[in-house]
Amino acid sequence: MSNKRVGLFSASLVSSALLIAGCANPSQPEKEPVVDQNAYEATITRTTYGVAHITANDYPSLGYGEGYAAAEDHVCNIAHGIVVASGERAKYHGMGDQKQHFMSDVVVKALNIPSRADAAFEEKDQAFKDWVQGYADGYNRYLEDTGVDKIGSWCQGAEWVKPISAQDLFKRAVALANTLPRVAGMVVSAKPPKPVSVASVIPDLRSELETLKGSYLGSNAWAFGKDRTENGRGLLLGNPHYPWSGTNRFWEKHLTIPGKLNVYGVHLLGAPGVAIGFNEHVGWSHTVSASERTVFYQLKLVPNEPTLYYYDGEVRAMTKKTVNVEVAGKEKPVKHTVWFSHYGPIVQLPGIKWTEKTALAVRDANLNNYNMLSQWQEMGESKSMDELKQAHKKWNAMPWVNTMATSHDGRAVYIDGSNVGRLSEEAISLWKKSIQKKGLAKALYEKNGLVLLDGSDSRNEWTSHPEAVIDGNVPYSEKPVQDRSDYIFNANNSYWLTNVSEPMKEHSPLYGEYATARSLRTRMNAALVSDVSGNGYAGEDGKFSLKEMQAAIMGNDSMAAKLLVNELVTACQAKPTIEVNGESIDLAKACEVLANYDAKYNLDSKGSTLFREWINHYKSSQSWSTGALFEKPFDVNDPVNTPAKLADKNVALANLAKAVSVLNREGISLDASMGDTQFAYRGEHKVAIHGGSGIEGIANVIGQRNYDTLVEQTRGKVVEGSSRLTELGYAVTYGTSFIMSLSYTDNGPVAEAFLTYGQSGDPSSEQFVDQTRLFSEKAWRPILYTQNAIKANTLSTKELKASR
Repeated sequence: MSNKRVGLFSASLVSSALLIAGCANPSQPEKEPVVDQNAYEATITRTTYGVAHITANDYPSLGYGEGYAAAEDHVCNIAHGIVVASGERAKYHGMGDQKQHFMSDVVVKALNIPSRADAAFEEKDQAFKDWVQGYADGYNRYLEDTGVDKIGSWCQGAEWVKPISAQDLFKRAVALANTLPRVAGMVVSAKPPKPVSVASVIPDLRSELETLKGSYLGSNAWAFGKDRTENGRGLLLGNPHYPWSGTNRFWEKHLTIPGKLNVYGVHLLGAPGVAIGFNEHVGWSHTVSASERTVFYQLKLVPNEPTLYYYDGEVRAMTKKTVNVEVAGKEKPVKHTVWFSHYGPIVQLPGIKWTEKTALAVRDANLNNYNMLSQWQEMGESKSMDELKQAHKKWNAMPWVNTMATSHDGRAVYIDGSNVGRLSEEAISLWKKSIQKKGLAKALYEKNGLVLLDGSDSRNEWTSHPEAVIDGNVPYSEKPVQDRSDYIFNANNSYWLTNVSEPMKEHSPLYGEYATARSLRTRMNAALVSDVSGNGYAGEDGKFSLKEMQAAIMGNDSMAAKLLVNELVTACQAKPTIEVNGESIDLAKACEVLANYDAKYNLDSKGSTLFREWINHYKSSQSWSTGALFEKPFDVNDPVNTPAKLADKNVALANLAKAVSVLNREGISLDASMGDTQFAYRGEHKVAIHGGSGIEGIANVIGQRNYDTLVEQTRGKVVEGSSRLTELGYAVTYGTSFIMSLSYTDNGPVAEAFLTYGQSGDPSSEQFVDQTRLFSEKAWRPILYTQNAIKANTLSTKELKASR
């Protein structure tokens, strides 16, 4: 495969590339070329680390080149993504672990995602269809040139790797926008209280609640305007925290149509265009929004008729859809029935089943979202910040993300562009009253952050607005937006604290909590970007350069440690021995280690492992309020520094003793650093990784989750007494993925980055591990954007031509 051709930079080549990328003028706009409407013509230039620069004279040919190049690196994951969006996982892979494949197929089919996507695709303009068709044809050209039996990656020879259509790619995008396929267990497990013929499914609904809230994905993003940058132009940090394997990986690309498009960045596999990136004028990144894209409705059922419900005093009947799911190894399809109210499907939540009296339904604001790719395409073409904002207003299609953007002229913009339902003021008032009194609405909101409305009352319906792209959703004019000249940031909490000195006004509760405590990670981000004291990473002038911004995100400062470690040391020095479960634990050495701990999660931060084991004996929820961990309560006027002060010293010392016992039992030194214990297992390679997790208050998130993917994940078995440590150490499976630092200069954009897990999805490829090593070393890689820089670092060029 082509992604095996590329090796690492030599030191001298890195230096010269930095010079070229930083000093060369950007290519000047060219006249739009003459296009052969009957042929695809594209050039794929591979530079260091396997990055693909694709150039063509129109969108269909650009798609053709991109589809081919993406297949070279990720044919397996792209093919699998389309299998998922087609509702055919069980057909090729069986029922799956805890029947995940089967449940996914049921929901994809019950929601009619393939057929709805096909119908929406037909409504698209011809130029859009030709672009996506070009991508499909390029992908298919790669399969034809290479052969499924010779693709050289983990899916080699698989029957599900086959030619695709433009419609296949589009339904993959539609499935990504929809929320409910990711929580299929909630839908599939819901059944009437009377016995019916359904497949026996017992999913992990608590895990699905985390998925629904987006906790399986996250990000940081910072945008600095002219008042907070050394050169008076825009500065951007994009730092999505995504899986390191599977279909939700990013792929890096540079797409050029002379005179029309010159955009660099990444997108999820199998999606044409750039979702996070920049051009000569604007740069942007995304974070997963804290908004509620789904709303739950409690239905009051007719006595003895559990499929009938009341609505404004009248009786309505649920509808049902029985789907047939093909399952590998079974002669006949497996049938399953999904029930629907007019709001959406009936669902089950942990401990809340469908009874004779009540059932829960869910409505997804992204059900009819078909414009994601179009919006990102227009954002990539934007020639100013106003045009980028106009793309949000026109398409309003960002499914579940905020946008943080900067510009050549030094603006910093925040937009919660996620799709949420538009509730009337009356509906909001009714909901606020419901969470003030004991009941299910209060319990779901306080425990899970979910919004539950009375489904029997039409006042809780979503309301129309003439500017709404999807009827019932909030239009752009009512979304949280900030346009500033200093800075904005987000780290997955709600819009409220986008700027510390000027928090935003209150919006619909569906955009998240207002004027409430923030996570330790958000507080760490806020401290890093807002500090103008002269003692922070921005230096004496309080203004950031590209290198200072990089140092800030890679500093791996722990907000938890900054707030608590000194008080913990004081407590254990006062009581150096403690008895836990009848065992006397000597804390003297632990005290000494923590007294010398630098409160960071770097490879050489001695004591970081001990602090991690200590803080993770607390629940994440305890880091938001007073109680077991914090004594000083949240202060709305000091949200960065509160809650604070170590609360129960006896609990703290007991947890420290537990941490000491775990490390002693596992033979790990109490002063072990992240370099000693945290690793990414990339193919046959083991790479030490810096960074930490949310409860640790680290901006550079690194951790482990079990993702639903066909690719093998090295995780290890968690050892007794720890919530995270395994016999393999802390094995990394997610976190910082494509981390991009961008500075606009008088000579155009200058950017450096890591794609932490590399450009290739083939575990045998050098591009599967090369950038992991760079990330470990904090050796930022220059983004090659100008023609001079690309030419100086070209490793291969492929000219593709074919009839359309």
